[in-house]
Amino acid sequence: MTTDVDALSTFLQTGLITAVVSLLTVLGVLVTLLVIDAGLAVVLLVALPVLIAATALFRHYSVPAYREARERVSAVNACLQENVTAIRVTQAFRREQHNARDFAQLAWGFRDSRLRAQRYMGTFFPFVEFLGTLSAAVVLVVGAGQVRSGELSAGTLIAFLLCLELFFSPIQQLSQVFDGYQQAVIGLGRLRSLMRTPAGTPPAEQPLTMQKLRGEVEFDGVSFGYAGGGGQEVLHGLRLRIAPGETVALVGATGAGTSTVVKLLARFYDPTAGAVRVDGHDLRDLDLAGYRRRLGLVPQEPHLFSGTVRDAIAYGRPDATDAEVESAARAVGAHEMIAGLRLGYLQQVGERGRNLSAGQRQLLALARAELVDPDVLLLDEATASLDLATERRVAAATEALCRRRTTVVVAHRLTTAARADRVVVLDAGAVVESGSHTELLAARGPYHRLWEAFRQPPQDLASTPTSELVKESAR
Repeated sequence: MTTDVDALSTFLQTGLITAVVSLLTVLGVLVTLLVIDAGLAVVLLVALPVLIAATALFRHYSVPAYREARERVSAVNACLQENVTAIRVTQAFRREQHNARDFAQLAWGFRDSRLRAQRYMGTFFPFVEFLGTLSAAVVLVVGAGQVRSGELSAGTLIAFLLCLELFFSPIQQLSQVFDGYQQAVIGLGRLRSLMRTPAGTPPAEQPLTMQKLRGEVEFDGVSFGYAGGGGQEVLHGLRLRIAPGETVALVGATGAGTSTVVKLLARFYDPTAGAVRVDGHDLRDLDLAGYRRRLGLVPQEPHLFSGTVRDAIAYGRPDATDAEVESAARAVGAHEMIAGLRLGYLQQVGERGRNLSAGQRQLLALARAELVDPDVLLLDEATASLDLATERRVAAATEALCRRRTTVVVAHRLTTAARADRVVVLDAGAVVESGSHTELLAARGPYHRLWEAFRQPPQDLASTPTSELVKESAR
């Protein structure tokens, strides 16, 4: 889309004025020709059907070529960005030559589509020039005959021929901006298509504003499948109730739907069946911006925007004072880490937080969530990137925070799940077990098997067949 915006911007800044002036000139000269001599103007107008037919034929072939070129340049840019971003992975797996060939193939495809569009343009506009010259010759022959017969003066014929030159000259000028015009039109169409894409979470007709949440959460027969999942559902009739102030850990194998539950609760998606309710209200009936203002979200891979450490923490509350920012950092155990940076809270985090380690980014994400003082806290394996010492500090701070609000934790580390008020085990998008850590261990069900595998020494784990581990996890 960046190239589409650039093409549209370039045409509006440079080509649009030329196009408007040329079109007005053509119309003005045509009126002048009719005033000078209507009979000769009629001779000229005979060429217009040919010009219109040639233009229609040109557009029939050129527009698809330009559209294909825009699609191909988007693929080229996406491939370039992906390879530059993941250059370390490319180098580690020795894919430089292979990726270079793939990029070259995309680039040559773009080149071919651009050349095809240029060939169409290189054929059409010389034809227009030829048509203009031919029209001038016909007018000259007809006019010369009228001069000899005394029906037309030589001065009138010369004036008509000079104006005729002005008639076709602007059309030649249009050829200079036509390439930019076509790219702008195609880009505008793609942008319009993007802007008209309906939201996946449409706003309610009469949204209900919630100033404060008690934190009661209910999943009532929720089913959901991602758009690109081929119709396969991730959640199947999920029923789950979370009491206000309760901390619930979601546990399950990869693909069980634990992270999807968090996304539905944040209303990044709407369920395909059933309802997600908070404080008895369907999320689809709430004011979305107001509801999310009462949420705190810490994803597994937090995104930090460019700016300082202070800006990263205050992202959800830009008006927060320095004292409030520091208090939030202390609450999650991030202050000591920040104080160790060269510029402290004024340290630049870089694009996507690249100047910080994964653990440091996670700590800032926790502080960011704490600063907004949410009523419902969503932690998607928020301590996965932390070392053990930092994890212990964050776990202690998080436990204190959870006592004041409803918290949903996606926990792949079972030590995190053990600290929750209740553990919910998901399998294939449904709840298979629910209870406290102690109760589930005593039940000796799926959670007990996961816990035993978690505690199993590495040497014992290595001697266990992989197929057996998979079978145990899937039960």
